[in-house]
Amino acid sequence: MRIGVLTGGGDAPGLNPAIAGVVERASKYGYEIIGLKRGWEALVAKDTAPYVVKLGPEIVREYSRLGGSRLQCSRTNPVSEGIDRTELVIENVKKLGLDVIIAIGGDDTLGAGAVLNDRGVPIVGIPKTIDRDLAGTEYSLGYDTALNVICDSAEQISHSARSHQTIFFLEVMGRHAGWLALRGGEAAFADVILIPEYSLKIEKLVSILEEKLEKSSKMGLDHMYKLIVVAEGAHIEGEEEVRKDAKIDEFGHYSIGGVGNYLKGLLEHNFKHTRYMALAYLQRGASPSQKDRQMGRRFGNNAVEMIKNGDIGYMVAMQKSRLVKVFLKEVKKSPSLVDVDKYYDRESLNVKIEWTLSNNN
Repeated sequence: MRIGVLTGGGDAPGLNPAIAGVVERASKYGYEIIGLKRGWEALVAKDTAPYVVKLGPEIVREYSRLGGSRLQCSRTNPVSEGIDRTELVIENVKKLGLDVIIAIGGDDTLGAGAVLNDRGVPIVGIPKTIDRDLAGTEYSLGYDTALNVICDSAEQISHSARSHQTIFFLEVMGRHAGWLALRGGEAAFADVILIPEYSLKIEKLVSILEEKLEKSSKMGLDHMYKLIVVAEGAHIEGEEEVRKDAKIDEFGHYSIGGVGNYLKGLLEHNFKHTRYMALAYLQRGASPSQKDRQMGRRFGNNAVEMIKNGDIGYMVAMQKSRLVKVFLKEVKKSPSLVDVDKYYDRESLNVKIEWTLSNNN
């Protein structure tokens, strides 16, 4: 058995542990693992030689504690409507003698994998996205590490915000889903959390901040600073249109970001000190947390087991704390978004906290 493994889309903590997990289990069965650099770009290249690397246990020995992807990533789409390169992928797979491809990525990478699988290229998927919005799985690689980065960064920023009595906007990733902002903001005890699933009104944001500051002042607290965690995909009600100068990639996604800075500018008229910081790639480039190391290895191991059992066209997934297999096509279904009514308090623009005591009599 000769297996190709690639990492597509954006990088994320947990990719290297997953690669190591694949190699670890494959070596047990005597399978050969070929690393394909830069995601799907490796299989649409006229000359694949620069993209191919042979992987073994000694090579991936230290992978598990490294961030990013040692196989590199790209936003190449082999089945885009503009340029469908399916035949070239099939040709390169045959040329490299690959029996199956393990694709590690999010809905774009795995969505392309689902299409290729239907067209005769054997694919098995491993879920990756720090946004945690992938359909079919409760966990995706990179999410836990990104949350830790947000929590640690928010704590450090709070020290500076308190020193200068500042309204601080901390922008985190999250194009369509607000899980990182919601859970990261919750862990950081943010005063306000802004997510893509709920359009905000500037008037409400100003009112909430003024109320919080007034309350702190009346209580004589030295808390005349506030932390606002905002997802990059958050938007003001009535201003949802995409910027005309935004770049678009091969999967049809527009570049986003900077909403925190935009809000900072709007609120400068209401508050004396406002500041902004975007964590951006710091969330994706961190060394994987214990959970992402463990999950990467487990996902990698199970992807090889699926191949051994003939389960082609599936993705390794986590459901109800158990590893299962789901059809690759599942990833193109509606993304897993924040249930606003269940998790988000529209009035306070924050996490809805509910404590439930179990009766174990």
